[in-house]
Amino acid sequence: MQEFVTPMRLLESYNLYPDCLSLQVEASSTLSDSQQFDLYLTIHCNEQWKSLLDGRIKFALKGGELKLSLNNLEIDGINSDLSELFQITTTISPTNPTWRFSPKLGDLILKGALDRVKLAVLTIRDRPYSLAATFAIAKADISIVDAENLWRHDITPNKHGVLERAIALLLLENRFTPYLSWTQLGSQDYNDWTTLLKERQATLAPELILQIKQLIDRIYEAKTDNFLELVELAKLDPLEDLTGGNFLAVNLSGIELSGANLSRTNFRGAVLTDVDLSEANLSHARLSGADLSGAYLGNANLSHTDFSRASLALANLIGADLTSANLQEANLSNANFSGATVLQAKFSKNPGLEEDVKLSLKEGGAAIQ
Repeated sequence: MQEFVTPMRLLESYNLYPDCLSLQVEASSTLSDSQQFDLYLTIHCNEQWKSLLDGRIKFALKGGELKLSLNNLEIDGINSDLSELFQITTTISPTNPTWRFSPKLGDLILKGALDRVKLAVLTIRDRPYSLAATFAIAKADISIVDAENLWRHDITPNKHGVLERAIALLLLENRFTPYLSWTQLGSQDYNDWTTLLKERQATLAPELILQIKQLIDRIYEAKTDNFLELVELAKLDPLEDLTGGNFLAVNLSGIELSGANLSRTNFRGAVLTDVDLSEANLSHARLSGADLSGAYLGNANLSHTDFSRASLALANLIGADLTSANLQEANLSNANFSGATVLQAKFSKNPGLEEDVKLSLKEGGAAIQ
């Protein structure tokens, strides 16, 4: 039996919100090869509650990036197939390999655990040597999935959606960056290291709490329910800050969001009639049950988007990218798919889908039942 040893000592390890994300990286080698060792990852993802004002919020991740920074180490044998539990995209680099985590198809958030899966093989090039493992998130990756006692129950869907997104981005800026979790390992003779992030306060700063309270009051008491006007009141950029948001049953009828980044947004049950989403990025968005009648989606990125049971009657999808999109049971009466990319897009039981359009979609690589 081979005897395993630990070639690196733990310098620091920190998980800011361990219920949401817990990360552990460890290295082990055999006595038969003291110059090479295996790197293992343990990661747990779930929802987490956090107290806020007189209530609380529950947040979770829609994605994130694990990155290694290597010093005097050479990487090989990178594992690109860690698990079927998540969708994972690997970027191979000699010094900074990354693993991009996304929910598996059909899931909204990262939820589950990987226990001591092998990441890669590392070879020592020189001494001393070290590595840092960080898990970082971007705007589209943070999601508030529930809130209690922060506003009255008669709040409109538009105000509710904008408030959740604005609070999520304030927390991202003030609490979740630059890293949500990190670990540093080093050889026994590695002493020249500094912490990746100074210790943060255990509670939210009073200035941030006041900012959130003023935001809630400003949006709730607004005389308008116009979505873009509320976005402006919340001091959000409509082209960049809505990505990853939960906008269930909002009313965006007739508004213009051309070119907006709306990837991983949840518009389930929303009213999007006659909306202009041309050249917008709606990849991995959820629009199941939404009303997009007359919507302009020309040249939009709709890859992996869920349109199940939505209405796309009279929608303009000219030149749109519908790769792997789900359009099952969607109303497609007089929808225009000219020049659209439909490779592996799913169609079935679609009211209004004419036979000649079906044939054209099949020729483009769509899966039609």
